[in-house]
Amino acid sequence: MKQQPRFDIDLDKHYNPTVVIACDQCGHETRQHLDTLAPDQAAALRCDCGADISMDSTTLDKAHRLASEIKQSYRIH
Repeated sequence: MKQQPRFDIDLDKHYNPTVVIACDQCGHETRQHLDTLAPDQAAALRCDCGADISMDSTTLDKAHRLASEIKQSYRIH
């Protein structure tokens, strides 16, 4: 089973969630808008070094929950 990448959520100035994915191979951080990620993307998300940093549906659901929790804590709807 593929190890899922480490990630964090940032909100931009319009409160849109951005996923910051850390590469396990080189440590580079890749930023991607959460709404543009899909669990079954045709092309896997790749780091600049070529490592696969795509997220499966379970990890993507976790990212959506975390983004919702952050928005709730800032009272953003």
